[in-house]
Amino acid sequence: SQHIPGLSLAVVRGGAVVWAGGYGLASLELDVQVTPETIFQIGSITKQFTATAIMMLVEEGKIGLEESVTHALEGLPAAWESVTVQHLLDHTSGIKSFTGIPDVMARLTFLPTSRDEVLALIAGEPLEFAPGEQFAYNNTGYYLLGHIIERASGQPYGDFLQDRIFAPLKMGATRVNDMKDILPDRACGYEWAEDKWRNADHISMTWPFSAGALVSTVLDLAKWDAALGSKSLLPKSVWERMWTPATLTDGTKADYGFGWVVSDYQGHPSVGHSGGIPGFMSHAERFPEDDLTVIVLTN
Repeated sequence: SQHIPGLSLAVVRGGAVVWAGGYGLASLELDVQVTPETIFQIGSITKQFTATAIMMLVEEGKIGLEESVTHALEGLPAAWESVTVQHLLDHTSGIKSFTGIPDVMARLTFLPTSRDEVLALIAGEPLEFAPGEQFAYNNTGYYLLGHIIERASGQPYGDFLQDRIFAPLKMGATRVNDMKDILPDRACGYEWAEDKWRNADHISMTWPFSAGALVSTVLDLAKWDAALGSKSLLPKSVWERMWTPATLTDGTKADYGFGWVVSDYQGHPSVGHSGGIPGFMSHAERFPEDDLTVIVLTN
C-alpha cells in the first residue's frame, strides 16, 4: 500500500521461521530500511502477553478467574463487584472502555497518568450491560489486568513479563515501550494526513499499558508463536481454555477467548490479534491445523 511507509513480515511453520523480510522505510527522515530486526509498537497484540501472565498467576493460585475485580484490585467502584477477572479477559465486563471516550483520545493521552486518574474518568459510568451478557472490546479491562498482575505478583508489569516470558524465550527486543529509551532499530511511526506523511502523535504509554504498550519484532513474535501451547509456559489445558470462545449468558459464543480473537479464514480455524496505536498497525494470525503463522508489523 502507498500508505504504509514500512513493513516487516515473518511466516512461521512448525515453529520455525520460513520467511522473514523487511520492506520500505523504518524512518522516512533518515531513509533507513525496515529489516526483520526492526522494532515496532505492536499495540493490542500486547493483550496476548497480559492474558498469559494472568493465567500463570491463576495457575499459581494468586488470582482466581471467578474472583471479583474489586477483590483482585483495591480502589475499584463497588458497582463493579459482579465483574470477574474472566470478564476482563474476554471483554464481557460491561465496564466502559476509556478509549471510547472522545475527550480522552483527543486531549489526554499525551499526558502521563496514574491508575487513579484513569479510573476517575470511568468510575462514575454505569456498566454498559450486565457482566457476561455481551461482548464489547474493552481496553479498560486489559488496563486493569496489568494492575492485577502487579498486585498479585508484587512486580511491575514489564518486569513480570521479562522474567516469565521474554527472558526464557530469548525475546531480547520485546519490552514495555518507553519513548525516552534509546532503542536501536526502533521504527518511527507515521500517519497519512492531508495527502502527505506526518510524524504520528507520541502518546504516553501509561495509557495503553497492559492493553497495548509493548514493542517487538517479527523475529521475537515468531519465538513467541513457537512457544504457544508449550508446557514450559502453561499446561496445554490452559492454552486450550485461552483459545476457547467466550460463552455469553444467553448461550451464544463471542469470537474471542483470553487475549486472542478466535476465528477462521476461508475455512481454516485461526487464533490471532491485530494492534493499532498512533503510527503503527500490526497483525499476527495463527492457523493451528495448518501449523502456519503470519506476522505483520507496520509503521
